[in-house]
Formats: sequence, structure tokens, C-alpha cells
Amino acid sequence: MRLQSSIFEEVSLLFRGELSDPLLEGVTVTTLELSPDGRQARIGFTLPPERQESGPAPVEEALERATGFIRSQLALGLNLKRVPNLRFVCVGVAPRLLATGGEGDES
Repeated sequence: MRLQSSIFEEVSLLFRGELSDPLLEGVTVTTLELSPDGRQARIGFTLPPERQESGPAPVEEALERATGFIRSQLALGLNLKRVPNLRFVCVGVAPRLLATGGEGDES
């Protein structure tokens, strides 16, 4: 369970700053399930609202291209001898954040 948590944190950090593909901007990692033997990791992600029209296919292709980089960064960041195979699964679209105006805000 600790390894699963560490992998989730590391992948989340990579999504927030290390992945340069514009198709991955706004994509958020939401879940990570590690198989009992540690060989497979199923990573759930949400699409940003503006990508809802195009669907998950372009993002899944970008993730496929980035998988080698992500695995290498996991090996370095977590000092792993064996890095699990990564499988990305779209679990939905992130809700739109409503911009708040000045009225009614309590600061």
C-alpha cells in the first residue's frame, strides 16, 4: 500500500510539472491501483472540461507516448528496481470551475 501511495504521488507530480505535451495540460491523475505482485499499475485520469468534445483518445495516445518517460522518472524518483507497467484509463471529465466575482466572497 505504501508503494502504491508513493507511485501515485510521483505520477501526480509528473503530471503537474514534467510532462510537456500540450494534450496533457489540465489532465489530472485521480486513482492508482497497483496489482498485488506490483507488476501492473492502473492509473485513472480525468480530462479537463475543454477536452470533453474531442474525447479521451488524443489524451490516451499522448499518455502512451509519455509512458516510457513516466516509468523512467518513477525508477529514478522512487529508486525502484522494477517499475510496474502503466495502463491509463479515463474515468471522466473534471467539473468546470466557476469563476467567482467579488460579490458575496467572504475573505
